[in-house]
Amino acid sequence: MKKSELSLKNLKDSLSTLEECYNDLINEKNEKIKIYIQDSCIQRFEYTYETAKKIMNKFLKKEYDKSEQELSINNIFRLMYGLGLINNFENWVDYREKRNLTSHEYDRSNVSPIISIVPDFIKDTAYLTGSLEKILTDD
Repeated sequence: MKKSELSLKNLKDSLSTLEECYNDLINEKNEKIKIYIQDSCIQRFEYTYETAKKIMNKFLKKEYDKSEQELSINNIFRLMYGLGLINNFENWVDYREKRNLTSHEYDRSNVSPIISIVPDFIKDTAYLTGSLEKILTDD
């Protein structure tokens, strides 16, 4: 696959904003401001997750000619894990579950479980990005 066929720019950008926000959260001392930053982290987690999922889907369609029917979300994660492009299938299933928590009505009780997975999500998304980048630049 040629680099121009699949851009990682949006994924890198969204991951960068999530990392920045999470760093602000762990360094903030004011509890009231922390609440605002948590909300921002959750939103950034949402769009970074969605971007990663779309990139994985596009990659599998283009590189492995997978059909939409073959690409349920668990199959996407399973295939990417089998290819060594994500390093933990179960983590990605958990990220999907946490993302689903955010798509329903707002509930402050969901904040802590979502924020708690952000550090691993950042690492796993960076791994995904690096893995894809290596493949996309190996012509």
